[in-house]
Amino acid sequence: MTSRNSPRDKGRLEQRAAEIRLDGIRRGLTTEAVVEKILREIDVHPLEAWRLANGWSREEVAARLDALYVADGLEPPHVDAPTLCRWERGQRRPNEERIDYFCKLYRTRPDKLGFGVDHGEGDPGNLQRIGIVDAFPYTGEDSEQDLINRIRAAGQRINLFGLTRNFYAREECLAALEEAAQRVPVKIYVMDPFCDSRRARYRIEPADAAMEDPHRYIREVLRPLRAAAERQPNIRLYSYNFPCSFAMEEVDDVIRIMLYGHAKRGTHGPILVVREGTPMHDYAVDQLRWLERLSGGEVPEPWASKGIEVKPLEAA
Repeated sequence: MTSRNSPRDKGRLEQRAAEIRLDGIRRGLTTEAVVEKILREIDVHPLEAWRLANGWSREEVAARLDALYVADGLEPPHVDAPTLCRWERGQRRPNEERIDYFCKLYRTRPDKLGFGVDHGEGDPGNLQRIGIVDAFPYTGEDSEQDLINRIRAAGQRINLFGLTRNFYAREECLAALEEAAQRVPVKIYVMDPFCDSRRARYRIEPADAAMEDPHRYIREVLRPLRAAAERQPNIRLYSYNFPCSFAMEEVDDVIRIMLYGHAKRGTHGPILVVREGTPMHDYAVDQLRWLERLSGGEVPEPWASKGIEVKPLEAA
């Protein structure tokens, strides 16, 4: 973990934070996911981690705080950089009003900024009844590692369905899929890069959606997956041409479900992990089996007359 004890250390810290931030932008991570990675790698107070994750200077944070106060019809506080620095180092604590405005600025809770503890608790009975055994607030290193670990331990089947899921083409995930395919069938369903549904989906994503360009998607995601399938015939790739509101990742008796929202990157959606023998698992697995039936080449009505297709992925 990088720590700060001198001006030179400060420069290295800020450089590493900037690298983490840029990596998060490329991967489509949320700001909170970037904050968490900064906190794992750099010895900083959470309040400073949020500023670094946004790429702001202390002067810019002060200006943004002033703007929030003015928008509420209040006198701006004109926080100076040395005061903000003391708050970010944990040497002083801002008053409750300032903390509230920091929460507005960073769109988070006080405990996430290092002030207080979240004592909220869900009803475990409801979670057990619906079948949720784990959850992630968004796609990040923890959720990605969870999938890789499940793939490496797979003993029955792997079925992956989603809009883009460029994570599948990354070296660590691709290697895990190829290794798993030596013992279990691996099926990957991706949306046709040129279908109307894909264009419609990206109309409601932010302008910075990384894989909106179908040619980039083919180059960076589909071609590596195709190469893996050629090396390991037990990996089978399919394309589909209809809308989807969530991704599904079935590994043995567990399914991970990632929700897609409007005006949000796909990686910003929460991920729910559900177990076999529960209503939520049944709901998801029925859809995966429907995909398998359609991929066999026989499309029954009413899907056939509606132009629904699930077919082997053509050469990318």
